[in-house]
Amino acid sequence: MSLHKISDFLLTVHDASMHLEPVQFQRWALDEIRRHVAFDFAIWGTGDGQSRELHTATILDQTDTLFDTWEAVKEEDLYAHLVIGNTGKTWSLNQIPNIYQSRAYNEHWRLYQARQMISTMEIDPHTGLHIFVTLARDHRYTGFSAREVEFKNLVTQHLFLAACNNDKHYLSTFRAPAALVDTKGLLHAVLPDFTTLVTHEWGPSAHRQLPQDVILSLWASKRYRGKTITLTSERVGARLLVCAQPGVVTALSKREKEVAWAYAQGQSHKHVARTLNISPTTVRSHISRIYQKLGVRDKGALALWLQEHG
Repeated sequence: MSLHKISDFLLTVHDASMHLEPVQFQRWALDEIRRHVAFDFAIWGTGDGQSRELHTATILDQTDTLFDTWEAVKEEDLYAHLVIGNTGKTWSLNQIPNIYQSRAYNEHWRLYQARQMISTMEIDPHTGLHIFVTLARDHRYTGFSAREVEFKNLVTQHLFLAACNNDKHYLSTFRAPAALVDTKGLLHAVLPDFTTLVTHEWGPSAHRQLPQDVILSLWASKRYRGKTITLTSERVGARLLVCAQPGVVTALSKREKEVAWAYAQGQSHKHVARTLNISPTTVRSHISRIYQKLGVRDKGALALWLQEHG
């Protein structure tokens, strides 16, 4: 592939990271690779390289339960050993001698016709997790060519960088302090105001990982109320979007409380302005700050917050 085509691919990926949501972006990016490298299915995942515990996985064109059968063989998967132990480079499955006679291949990868695989892995400096992209295809194809491996190696670091920027851009669209959190409570992307609130509640360790009871509550009931903070969540693929808000209404000034109550009761900006003898522009400014302080995104959520915290 020419440098011109590679450059076009990378520009397209970085551009897409600025307007697609995270789940859409990862699936789109994997499918975009297919225009240059043929594969049957692909995986974009994160996990703990030491424990082999998977944290997130976006799986394209294969069952979402793919890793269920890997649990029994993950400690003896020689391909996983190779990729995890040698980050920053793209490795082929057939670089492992006698891999097709191994238990890990026959009791896991063969079940999904993954006769040929190439994988690239890096370590996320923020979470400490191993992040990887794997392409797989069956015996209908020859092994991945040197050119395909080189292309995969060149673009994967850009995919990881674009995904990081994609997460940050996605969070920036919310008015509330927010973070993207995985099933183990690790914060994959976070806004500064979110960090301030959670470290005030749980101490310095919360800037990287939420307590286990908190994350369990967020996955089960989509809400957690602490001493100084209230968290709400919604699922975004294999992660949660978690929004934080101060736990008490005193976080608002006297004027902000007046605006919040009037607006939550259904009054328009103009009506609130007339009631409080201020300009509509000032009302809009107050409402924007109120949303940011309380971690809410619309009038209905504001009304619910005021009812709960009174």
